[in-house]
Amino acid sequence: MMSSEIRVRVCSSGDEEALALIGQATFLETFAGVLAGSNILAHCARAHSVECYRSWLADSRYKLWLAEISPGNAPIGYMVVSPAELPLADISLRDLELKRIYVFSRFQGNGLGRRLLQEAIAEARIRKAERLLLGVYVRNDAAIGFYTRMGFCKLGYRKFNMGGQKCDDYVMGLTL
Repeated sequence: MMSSEIRVRVCSSGDEEALALIGQATFLETFAGVLAGSNILAHCARAHSVECYRSWLADSRYKLWLAEISPGNAPIGYMVVSPAELPLADISLRDLELKRIYVFSRFQGNGLGRRLLQEAIAEARIRKAERLLLGVYVRNDAAIGFYTRMGFCKLGYRKFNMGGQKCDDYVMGLTL
């Protein structure tokens, strides 16, 4: 068997197609069998479009990372840090949001999620953010457990529109 190496790199213009593909694929993999397929597809068509990622890559307030495996540099995960847009009464311009972090299940459990999250925390500290916030589906026990182990705590709730289906999310945060 060929040995492989996973690298994490900051994205730039030209990565939008890879980001859209990995965004759609990991979202589908995570929620197939949990949420309605038609809603997942509608959500992915809008929220994981090439245009969406292109606009984020062009916006200096956003930072995106790709995890790639070699040989071949195929994308296996990604992450987005953005301005915070979550329904908290005390939200501030000093907060950042971990908008997306997904890794194919086949590559989970080897520290890649932790590595990505540590990059997000480092970025938030560089930007002098007070908190790193995120929204997570209330039934995604694996993700909630991961974030809790990484020091995040539940701060509130939100309704998340996933392709026309209303889903309940926890809003979690890490004080920096």
